[in-house]
Amino acid sequence: MLTVGGAICVLSTLTRADAQEPALSPPVNHEVGRIEAVLAASDEGYRYRGYVMAWRSMRVVVAGSPDDSHAKGSNLDVVVYRSDVDGHKVLRFVPNSSLPDEEEVERDSGSSAEIIQATAPIEETVFAESDGYRFVGYFVTWHHQRVFVVDPRSAVQRGIGETINFRVLRTGRGTDQRLSFSM
Repeated sequence: MLTVGGAICVLSTLTRADAQEPALSPPVNHEVGRIEAVLAASDEGYRYRGYVMAWRSMRVVVAGSPDDSHAKGSNLDVVVYRSDVDGHKVLRFVPNSSLPDEEEVERDSGSSAEIIQATAPIEETVFAESDGYRFVGYFVTWHHQRVFVVDPRSAVQRGIGETINFRVLRTGRGTDQRLSFSM
């Protein structure tokens, strides 16, 4: 602080480098990406649909509702979450259309869930990073179907051919029976 002619002046230590630093993305925001491929799998009435999506010049995979009909080449509106999970900065993508209606969730009491352990070799890895937050996952073949296994902590990226253990989640609400895959 400096007094000049009776006026108090505050000096800033902002440097030119500080002024040019890009702003960080918010913890939750809506974005759009182009669908490059659609994944589909089913098992005992449970269904999975995933979208390989171009996002900020990177590839990510977004799990969607099995009833969604988005096609390759179309745009997908997603909500991007940036959060800290067990000391890891994680990116998570959710289709904007699949966010649950709070009233519908409160009325529905017929939900079920089952977790099955599975093992498969990694066929392909997907990695994206933004503002220090990471998205990591793997393409594997499960029950003769190509699916995507997300690493919810976005831990260290594993290599092609490495065998991973993962969870197959079977969840259901009424006729909406879904599969999802997670480390």
